Amino acid sequence: MIRANFHTHTKRCGHAGGEDEDYILAAIKAGYKVLGFSDHAPYRRYPFRGINMEWESLEDYISSINALKKKYEGIIEIHLGLETEYSKTALEERKELKGMVEYLLLGQHFDDPSNRNFSVFRKNTDEEILEYARLVCEGIDSGLFTYLAHPDVIMNGQEEFTQACEKAAHMIGKKAQETGIPLEINCHGIGKGRKPFPDGDMYYYPNRDFWSILAQYEIKGIVGIDAHDPRDLLDTEAVEEGLRELADLDIEIIENPFR
Repeated sequence: MIRANFHTHTKRCGHAGGEDEDYILAAIKAGYKVLGFSDHAPYRRYPFRGINMEWESLEDYISSINALKKKYEGIIEIHLGLETEYSKTALEERKELKGMVEYLLLGQHFDDPSNRNFSVFRKNTDEEILEYARLVCEGIDSGLFTYLAHPDVIMNGQEEFTQACEKAAHMIGKKAQETGIPLEINCHGIGKGRKPFPDGDMYYYPNRDFWSILAQYEIKGIVGIDAHDPRDLLDTEAVEEGLRELADLDIEIIENPFR
């Protein structure tokens, strides 16, 4: 059983529910020994209500998680982080955030907060898919991030695994091998169910085709619940299903990127 999760959101992002302590209680009930909070990081100049927390919520987020860390010391290990995109427009601000928390997760949902030319919440062109991979690789090289969340999330909304998807997977796999950064097997996509692809039904993420290419490289995988509700932490079947989907691939699974 996986006993650690570093991908947990809070209601501050606008599309998650439950109180901070509810996530901890659910994690304890499910048998987790380590829980990392990593809500969607804010942008000062680009408030994305319903997607990212607002800058004004940051202080409350940090103080709340730190207080709960002390309250549950000796019961469960709590870590404070944020999930955010890599972009040159907000790079200095991301560095500032890194100094406020223990870790950052690289979750590339769009290209740049100032324009958002591509989005992983819709179907993207081949050019946009390759731009996603390029930014992910640049973000990894920045050294700001502890691991890459849902490397295959760009498959969300795609109808087939194109040559651009294949090239993107190779780019990310090669960069992960070069740097040693873990890649997340994101279990949130399991709840979306399997979707029809030309090669058969599969999840958008963890996407079998994408991971088959990633596994050609010497990579480390880490399971992320991507919890948006305390009940997500109780859904151990989603974790088991995500691991089953990739079980025959040569992927070293780690639990804690800090050890």
